[in-house]
Amino acid sequence: MRIRNFANFVRQAPIELGSPDALAAQAEAAITNAARQFTEQERRYILAEMGTATRTTIEGLLTDLLTAIMFHTKLDTIRHEVAPALMLNTHASDDVPAWPPATVQDCIDSHDVVRSFHEAHMAWQGVDYKQILEWSCAILNLLPASSAAGKALRIIANSALSIQRSAGSNHHDLVGITFCQSIKTAKNDGSMYTTIPAATMLAHLLFGGIEIDWSDFDQVTSLRIVDFACGTGTLLIAAANYILHNERTNRRQDVAQALLEQMLYGFDINNRAVFQSATGLGMIAPSVQFKRLHLYGMLLGIDPKTQEGRLGSLELLHGLDQGNFNPRPFTGARIDDSIAPIDVVKFDVAIMNPPFTRADLIHKQFDKPTLEALRQRRKDLMQSVPAHGSSNANYFFALAAKHLKRRGGRMGFVVPSATASNPSAERTRKYLGTHFHVAYLIMSYDPDRIAHSGNTDIGEMLVVLECNTDGRKPTTVVKLTTNPATASDAVACASSILSGDTESNEWGTVDFIPKEAIEQGNWSATQFASKELYKIATTQLWDSVIGNQLKIGTQGSTIRTQTRKCDERAVNAVPALYDHKVKHVNALEVEPDMYVQPKDASTRAKAAVSNPTGLHLPERLWLTTVKSVAVRTTTPSVGSAWMCASPLDINGIAPDDLEKAICMILNSSPGKLGMLLIRNNFKLSYPKFAKSQLEQIPFPRLRDLRQEQIQGLAAAYDDIATLERTSLPETHKCPVQISIDDAVCKYIEFDPELCQTIRHLIVQEPMVSGKRDIDQTNP
Repeated sequence: MRIRNFANFVRQAPIELGSPDALAAQAEAAITNAARQFTEQERRYILAEMGTATRTTIEGLLTDLLTAIMFHTKLDTIRHEVAPALMLNTHASDDVPAWPPATVQDCIDSHDVVRSFHEAHMAWQGVDYKQILEWSCAILNLLPASSAAGKALRIIANSALSIQRSAGSNHHDLVGITFCQSIKTAKNDGSMYTTIPAATMLAHLLFGGIEIDWSDFDQVTSLRIVDFACGTGTLLIAAANYILHNERTNRRQDVAQALLEQMLYGFDINNRAVFQSATGLGMIAPSVQFKRLHLYGMLLGIDPKTQEGRLGSLELLHGLDQGNFNPRPFTGARIDDSIAPIDVVKFDVAIMNPPFTRADLIHKQFDKPTLEALRQRRKDLMQSVPAHGSSNANYFFALAAKHLKRRGGRMGFVVPSATASNPSAERTRKYLGTHFHVAYLIMSYDPDRIAHSGNTDIGEMLVVLECNTDGRKPTTVVKLTTNPATASDAVACASSILSGDTESNEWGTVDFIPKEAIEQGNWSATQFASKELYKIATTQLWDSVIGNQLKIGTQGSTIRTQTRKCDERAVNAVPALYDHKVKHVNALEVEPDMYVQPKDASTRAKAAVSNPTGLHLPERLWLTTVKSVAVRTTTPSVGSAWMCASPLDINGIAPDDLEKAICMILNSSPGKLGMLLIRNNFKLSYPKFAKSQLEQIPFPRLRDLRQEQIQGLAAAYDDIATLERTSLPETHKCPVQISIDDAVCKYIEFDPELCQTIRHLIVQEPMVSGKRDIDQTNP
């Protein structure tokens, strides 16, 4: 470990002790076991009493109780210190709970465990902590008077004690994933649990770039931080931990109180998640008697007063662009109050892992009247959002930007990796590039951890933006081949990035994108872990693109939705290359694997099978197993995992020869490099290709080639078309691949030495090899 990172390592050491993953598994097992104690009738009773507003399960309610009891264990350590405060906050009466409250162990040992916990939590509310313990009391009130409830609560409480006694336990390390799994609507809401390393790294990148005197109490406590999709509070807690680790004011308790009461703001559509956030923040400094947290539950659905749709935190977009748009007042429910106006300030830092989910998926959970109201509301908001689209991405970028300080404001997001490559996100990239300085793009190429959220297998990246747009500073692009697995590793990684250490970065590789390219929406430097491979892909491939030279037809997704499999003798049967299993698609030329026909008589269904071709380009590929990235079928076919492609006519050149030449070029090492340059980064080794992307594959100008060059490639194709190839990670030593490369270098006049370098570098890419290691010095 480098010396400059040692201090940060020491500060982070307490939360590295123990195994957060093991403790989280312990918590989840306890919740599952406790839930089993209830009969089906008791489950229905509890949920009926709870009502539909929480949209939760028994497991979800038990998760909340586990969290509250973990907080209770923290309070046990300070209960004698706060007795005077209790006397000041209450009046002598028969309703005043006994003091000191029972400890967690006392409650477990009591005859009536449910009542004991309820009385203890009511007593603590007499001091403070209402925002945390009021919800637990509500749940305890709903539990039936049965032995099952007592047994379930003891299981939960014993687990809470065990977890809190473990070295380095932090509640938000453990409960976040369990909580997300307990939400019925997690997929629809886009609820993502940010991992602790990712939250730690993002916080360090954001606050490490702020100019502040950490010994000046007024400067430190003047910071305002917001998460408009706070969930269980992981990112807010990471921000708080950074400030508490770095402040040098000699007033730590006062800073902690300011964090809880003044500095941190959180918003979310799930009130249970906001409760978890309040608990997590409270655990940072349980001895601080906070009076108010700026945490708000936002309405997603129909406003009961106005009967209009409300879109949660996105309601705070009002006023971005007046025009013909009439902003309405917005309100939210603080978790300790009834509906109350939201006190919104200008923030220094916005930190978020928002629901970058399609709007139709978010709204799918609602009935038709509510859905229509939400659609209308979104339509209204679109008038005030630049570069709006089908996902929530632009809305949350615009929301953060609206409420940030224009000088010195910074925002950090966890976003899908496809944001860097998807054509539909181009407007987003251009918007960000022209309105902000894109300071950092952090892409993960670690095959074991391509995401920064704990409950997704989709690739994600970190984006850090600055409101200042002065100057023409380039964007730093970090391609992590080792995505930090612990908080201390995340601190070391972030410190290395902030130091500007580009040559000896032990976490991955570093590139830079000029401001001009960023303004044009070009984030292609994220496409390769290898700096050398990216440089070759953008400077030493062909100047033209394949879309100028062939027509790409129906997408495979249309074939899947508009056709059905059938017998070859059926009416309107058309041959199809339906799959891309390597046992079948293992050469340049393959047989169709089935027949399909239109599902119905609609124009779209008929059009789906109307133009079968011999040449096929991929709609998706498994890079770790694929053998050919473009194929020809022995008879014209439609595709499912493939898209049909037809070369444009060139006088004097047979269409078959053109198909063969194109197939050879695409399967050459330079051709594959061009295809990887334009891929969509949904998953590391499983890219998907949009039609508009395939049209941008770098490709030589066929019309500039002589007839004998194209015919030479076609003849070379005939020699190897049916020979089985090795999978992509082994192509550097595949005889067929070498023959393809030799033919392309000969007839297209591509540099053979450069082609060999490309062939060797491609197989080292983590997305191809499935490994972290990259050796750029030995191609």
